[in-house]
Amino acid sequence: MAALVKWVVGAVIGVILVIVAFTQIDPNIQNNQGGVSIISSTENVGTIDVTIEGQVAHPGTYTVDENLTILDLVNLAGGYLTSADLDAINDSLVLKGRSLVYVPIISGYSQECVIDPYAKKVNLNTATKEELMEINGISEVLAERIVAYREENGMFQSLEDLMNVVGIGTKTYEKIRDFLTLK
Repeated sequence: MAALVKWVVGAVIGVILVIVAFTQIDPNIQNNQGGVSIISSTENVGTIDVTIEGQVAHPGTYTVDENLTILDLVNLAGGYLTSADLDAINDSLVLKGRSLVYVPIISGYSQECVIDPYAKKVNLNTATKEELMEINGISEVLAERIVAYREENGMFQSLEDLMNVVGIGTKTYEKIRDFLTLK
């Protein structure tokens, strides 16, 4: 009988030592009054990790306040490169809920590129069906789909979002993108 008591006491002490050892190995585990383990969060509230890629001086992942704008993130990344297509991104949008920002290159960019200042660009976020149909490559059906997509999903965040519209693939996008803007 005495051997059984020694064995039970030894087992209880062993269990206690194992529990203490695990809480020392992982200090994020804490016991509350009910004895249930809770993992505490060390994540900073109000900050997010956002990756910025494309035509910025220093692409990478930045931990920033979620209420900053895309322009604030671009400035942290060293600013836009001269090859950045500023008409293809709305840099006044707030970062909240984003994990990636992509700054596209000007289509057909070269150092000697001359942009026609009189070329008319259509604002993708405000254009009517008729205004969209003025662009070579956008049919009536496609213009209706663009407007419907915008009404269902909100404003376009980048020109590349056009490829989410049914009927716009890479070839169509490349053909019409130079005639569109988000500003």
